[in-house]
Amino acid sequence: MTEYYLLETAYLIASALFILGLKFLSSPETARRGMFLAEIGMAIAVIGTLLHHEIISYEWIIAGLVLGSIIGIPMGLVKMTAMPQRIALSHAFGALAAALVGISEYYRHGGEVDKIVMAAIGFEVMLGALTFTGSLIASGKLHETIKGSWSYKGQNIVTSVILASLAGMLIYLIISPANPAVFYIMIAMSLVFGVQLVMPIGAADMPVVISILNSYAGLAAVATGFVIQNKVLIIAGALDGSSGLILSIIMCKAMNRSAANVFFGGFGQVSATIAAPAHAPAAAAKAHADDGKPAVKKVSAEETALLFREAKTVIVVPGYGLAAAQAQHAVGELAAVLKSLDISVKYAIHPVAGRMPGHMNVLLAEAGVPYTDLIEMEEINPDFPETDIAIVIGANDITNPVARYDKSSPIYGMPILDVDKAKRVIVCKRSMNPGFAGIDNELYLHKNTWMLFGDAKDSVSKVITSMKDPNLKAVKPVSVTVEGPDVSGQPSVKKVSIDEAITLFKNAKSVIIVPGYGMAAAQAQHVVGEFTELLKANNTSVKFAIHPVAGRMPGHMNVLLAEAGVPYTDLIEMEEINPDFPETDIAIVIGANDITNPVARYDKSSPIYGMPILDVDKAKRVIVCKRSMNPGFAGIDNELYLLPNTYMLFGDARASVGKLADAFKSVGAP
Repeated sequence: MTEYYLLETAYLIASALFILGLKFLSSPETARRGMFLAEIGMAIAVIGTLLHHEIISYEWIIAGLVLGSIIGIPMGLVKMTAMPQRIALSHAFGALAAALVGISEYYRHGGEVDKIVMAAIGFEVMLGALTFTGSLIASGKLHETIKGSWSYKGQNIVTSVILASLAGMLIYLIISPANPAVFYIMIAMSLVFGVQLVMPIGAADMPVVISILNSYAGLAAVATGFVIQNKVLIIAGALDGSSGLILSIIMCKAMNRSAANVFFGGFGQVSATIAAPAHAPAAAAKAHADDGKPAVKKVSAEETALLFREAKTVIVVPGYGLAAAQAQHAVGELAAVLKSLDISVKYAIHPVAGRMPGHMNVLLAEAGVPYTDLIEMEEINPDFPETDIAIVIGANDITNPVARYDKSSPIYGMPILDVDKAKRVIVCKRSMNPGFAGIDNELYLHKNTWMLFGDAKDSVSKVITSMKDPNLKAVKPVSVTVEGPDVSGQPSVKKVSIDEAITLFKNAKSVIIVPGYGMAAAQAQHVVGEFTELLKANNTSVKFAIHPVAGRMPGHMNVLLAEAGVPYTDLIEMEEINPDFPETDIAIVIGANDITNPVARYDKSSPIYGMPILDVDKAKRVIVCKRSMNPGFAGIDNELYLLPNTYMLFGDARASVGKLADAFKSVGAP
């Protein structure tokens, strides 16, 4: 009797510690304490169980402990990046243990059990078996040994038939337990059902799958507790099952998934192709290459540092790429450098960022990032439109704008971080490869987005080094004046002053001048010629890009520039000059309009669609010398003026270029 009370007391203490531990796990600030209490509770429960009077031999227990330790210790030493698939394996082993206990109890009693015990055994083996195979599939998908999703015609019907069959067999066994054939067929079908549940689910939804499988494993433990009359198993399993269920529902809401579909499989299938509908928002990328595909803009670590120097507010958006590169410490250091410059830094945490719940919180806590800096999606989203720079580190699907409008997308309806609404976006990523959902991220093609390609840890470290470099001030970027709020997701017009423009020209190694009718109207060819000579004296390469229909008659620009003494060899025709733009430091547009408008490449509704244009938008920086934002002959707005690498120098072309020449002469050679 004393032994009984001691055991029950141990279980009561262990259960209380489990409950307290779970409560403390609700906050990152107390999570360590929660884990410590739960560990103590588990130790008490195990020791108490080992002293149970029904144990007649410890040999098999010791053998199990040794084997479990041999398998478990290496599993516990995996990198943080492998933690999601390791957790999935833990669910598999726990569920298998529950199923084996149920099988052994049924075998031990020879099927001669009462209806309540049979019901418990039935639930135990069904949940244990389907969780075992489902968790193995989930682990394989997370480890990328199993790629893609698997579905077939009539899958929902098959799922319904299996589920109905399992329910029917369980009811039959409760009524007539002594039917081992039915019992073992039920187990086999449960194993198949686990595969059927998880295989159709896309990798983007694996965090939800892990959560629900955790819930199933907990419910299997509850059933095990009823079978072997172990109270601590019932309590611990109920805590695990209920918390996993609640978390799954929260995550389903965060991903706009149907909870019923999550529990019964068959959601999240990835479409092979996705075509943006006609009603896609204007924020979608419109800077296109010659082949009609959106163009990607790259930024260096040094240029990123320059942008940060100008920023007042920064939001860091972490994703799985941060975990894969183990970049959390570098990101924490970057945040510290930014804060030392009086720049506000916050972290945008999506509920399903990474590959398991709370993945980003754990990583950033490991790097010493204050918990108060971690802001959940609903709270941080309103801040993006007023944020100078949002830097995305390895996040993909959770930042993809197609989730808002493309009903054909596997992530349609999933709440996302409004990263695209920030004034500038820098994406730190190895390549343009898609994320778990298997679709391209439209964010990478937006006008206000620059790609910082490379390993996240390495790239962030280079940015930090550049920011600490005192010589970085020598090429300070332009201070822009924003014309109106950035509320549409599109970049605003940026103005540049004469002094700021001169700073850029002084540091440029290559310049392309793009003349248009505005130069003719202002009679600016002579000051353009003078400015050209000043640039050449500064060891700057200067070329003129000549479009065949620039001006109002054939050869208009050639005649004007020849009048100003510009060498004929400096005048390069469109086909020859276009490949040079991507490597050009500055392209200065003087009164040209339609012949530089990127919409000609892709917008079939445009009156200039299909017209060959000068690839001005591909230059590293563009300065447009123009009186106003008025359209050209075609009567349409020029998208070039809104690109993030474009600055407007408003005014009469002759006067503006004259001021540039005067300012250039006044500052002298660098």
